[in-house]
Amino acid sequence: MIQFKISKHWRPVFLTLLAVIALLVRDADGDDSTKSRIKIDRETTFLTGPLRTDGTVDYAAGINARMKQGVTPENNVCVLLCEAMQPLEAWDMPPEYFKEIGRTPPPKDRSYVRYLAAGIADPTSDTAKQRLYLVHDFIQGDPRPWKRSEFPEVAKVLDGDAEPLRIVLEATERDQFYSPVITRGLDEVDPLPLVAAMDPMTTQLPYLVHSLRFRAILNLGESNHEAAWEDLLACFKLARLLGMGASKIHAQRSYMLEERNCSAMEAFIRTTDPSQSRAKHYLRALQSLPSRARLSEKVDWFERCAYLDSLLVIRANQEEAIDYLDCEPGLAAAGKMVNLFWKDAIDWNETLRIGNRYYDRLVASLEKTDLTQRREEATLLQQELKSLAERAIGIRGTDETAKGRAATESKSKLLAAIIAENLMSDIDKCLASEVRVRRRFSNLETALTVAANRKDWGEE
Repeated sequence: MIQFKISKHWRPVFLTLLAVIALLVRDADGDDSTKSRIKIDRETTFLTGPLRTDGTVDYAAGINARMKQGVTPENNVCVLLCEAMQPLEAWDMPPEYFKEIGRTPPPKDRSYVRYLAAGIADPTSDTAKQRLYLVHDFIQGDPRPWKRSEFPEVAKVLDGDAEPLRIVLEATERDQFYSPVITRGLDEVDPLPLVAAMDPMTTQLPYLVHSLRFRAILNLGESNHEAAWEDLLACFKLARLLGMGASKIHAQRSYMLEERNCSAMEAFIRTTDPSQSRAKHYLRALQSLPSRARLSEKVDWFERCAYLDSLLVIRANQEEAIDYLDCEPGLAAAGKMVNLFWKDAIDWNETLRIGNRYYDRLVASLEKTDLTQRREEATLLQQELKSLAERAIGIRGTDETAKGRAATESKSKLLAAIIAENLMSDIDKCLASEVRVRRRFSNLETALTVAANRKDWGEE
């Protein structure tokens, strides 16, 4: 799913690829397998339908069909959140998005939750600029109790956003999250590659939670504990609901939000020192939240399908579509180089099968209950993929001694590894974030359990 990232340097694996290409350019006349028909089955395309008119799998439609099971306009949190989100200038949600979630587009002139920093007036003097730096540091730092008199600029933004924040609170009464994957009707490229699909919830919902969290700790600082708790619980639920989204980005953002929420909740516990009954109430509420995002589930479906779709985009060799692959840095360059030098030397069905096996291994490792083992096995797979690309220079000898099928097998395997290494490169960061939030939340449960049992231990 699209994330506008800029790579600071070329990955070593692509530098290796460039070296390989220089050696292989004269040997790229193997089997004309780009014209071979893609086999539609679980081992190649993973999804067997629905199919587009050209006979290729419509991955976005397949993922959406799975994600919206049991979802209605009445229980989908996204239907209400659209009303509270800032209208997007860079990308307007197309009519297909609203049709898919069963609502009409909200008016563009609606009130919405503003970005806290953006809602503060620009300074007109050096003194005001210094003040603005202080306010920004506060907004970006760890949440702590505060009062209106301390940061009136921030309080003014929150007070002005009371109505859209009310809608956000209302939305948390719903228990389903369905923000459809949209790849059609956005640009001259139709459909877009799956890695370029855009979901406004991954970028906009964190801002909604950020404002709600700051209002919670404002209420905490002004001793309005019940209102603070209501906002904090809503922040936790929104983080978990976001984790129901399709991609690993949904999981990453969900973990990030929950970790910040844990910091605010820790401050809440320290400040309120809850009684036994209140601690039990808070603990039950937190333990009744929707389940935390499972990274293995995101990898097994959306990320696997994004990988397979990327290979098919490269195979189709349409320049505009390949350009969109650079939503994952370096992916478009790999696709263009493959088509320039290897276009007739790839067995695409075999490449798809190899890629599926890589994802089978990654999913199996992510489903391990032992966190250390999970990280070790995922790291081992990444190292194997890098090693395959680094050893690619040996293909030249293979091509010289056994042209044809042997060359095709080697290049097909190499291509599968290069694309998989690119798309799996941030799994370590995802795993680390998941581990951190599990520990932070567990610490919260422990603190509330201690408070709930103080009477039994003779401390109350």
